[in-house]
Amino acid sequence: MISPFPSGLAPKAARRQAVALLVLFYGIAYGGGILAGGMQDGLVVPVLSALVLGTLMLLATVLFVRHDASWRESLGLGRQPVGSMLRWSLLGFIGTYVVNVVLIGLYLAARGNLEAVAAQKATWIGGLAELPAETILPLAAFAALWEETVFRGFLLGRLRAALPVKDSRGAALRRDALAIMLTALFFGAGHGYQGVLGIMQTTLAGVALGALAVWQQSIRPAIGAHLAIDTFGLVALKALKPMLDTLVSLTAMR
Repeated sequence: MISPFPSGLAPKAARRQAVALLVLFYGIAYGGGILAGGMQDGLVVPVLSALVLGTLMLLATVLFVRHDASWRESLGLGRQPVGSMLRWSLLGFIGTYVVNVVLIGLYLAARGNLEAVAAQKATWIGGLAELPAETILPLAAFAALWEETVFRGFLLGRLRAALPVKDSRGAALRRDALAIMLTALFFGAGHGYQGVLGIMQTTLAGVALGALAVWQQSIRPAIGAHLAIDTFGLVALKALKPMLDTLVSLTAMR
């Protein structure tokens, strides 16, 4: 397996590339209004916009890594046995959901109003529930591929390279922990349309998936876990659509 770490890349160059990617991402996502509107203006435009965002970010990533000694190394796409990848993907999926359940419980305990929190998220969640069943897997697969390649592959690798450390295991672990946390924060900030709870959820998911990528020296299990998370969530939303419609109606009446 190949570690998601661009060997031979100077820290200064790694920092420049990481900053450039983030400026591009937030500029498109928020400056261009692609994700800022969430699901409030219907379903087709936000979905198409997200597809455009993902495609542009993948193209930008390709341009950044084209001069690397090994693009597979830079993006953490080294070969991994299928069985191992599936096991770790499942563990990442389960672990992320367990952490999110705890987070939601703590958030609700702090807010003390389940109905208000649900109503706050009902509009954009209700829009996702409108997705045709046959589009769920392709959309989840594309989101998992581009988000993991860009964030856990490229950005996490660049941040690790941008934080040079002394030759010691402890320093390397601290460097990796900081890079994982920063990547997760940037990832969560890209989901502002989901509200405060959504940002917290995606940030925690980013921590779990980043740690999984570094631990396994590959982003393949993170891609698998991300695919499972999104697919399970969208299927669950389809099943809960009647309840979501009720929440949207209640929200509109207030």
